[in-house]
Amino acid sequence: MDKRLATTIKALFALLVLLVLLVAVMGREKALEVVFGAIKVQAVDFPSLTLTPKPNQFLVCPAGFCGATPHMISPIFPYPSDVLRQRWAIMLAAQPRIEDGAVDDETLQYDFIQRSKLMRYPDSITVRFISLADGQSTLAIYSRSHYGRGDFGVNQARIRAWLGAIGGG
Repeated sequence: MDKRLATTIKALFALLVLLVLLVAVMGREKALEVVFGAIKVQAVDFPSLTLTPKPNQFLVCPAGFCGATPHMISPIFPYPSDVLRQRWAIMLAAQPRIEDGAVDDETLQYDFIQRSKLMRYPDSITVRFISLADGQSTLAIYSRSHYGRGDFGVNQARIRAWLGAIGGG
């Protein structure tokens, strides 16, 4: 075997052992912070929102509500925003690996983090419930990954499934 190849294999093996030890000592979530840095959760202002050039995000908004062009127009629900928020809370309680984030009851905007099952990668989800005329409501949702560039469609699949679960998809 070539000497450089053998050295490279040894270095990769040592790195793998180091990563396994890091995960064993610190846990997956802390190890991710050491490797990738702490996640930066920033407040979302939907009317002035600008999407990143990365494909690892999915935005749902009512027409004309968001500064960025949404990937999907929000459905309209035949009940008031407080009922929509209750249905959302019931649906969310059934989801795995969800952490609560920022809460703004005044604007009806809420943040959550959902982590992937195996690697525990964090995705942030911001939802804002919006009252409409005649007792109807809608919402804006922005789901995005913190690490990497692609997400294999996870953010879109998540939001479409959640909308379906609350009767809007």
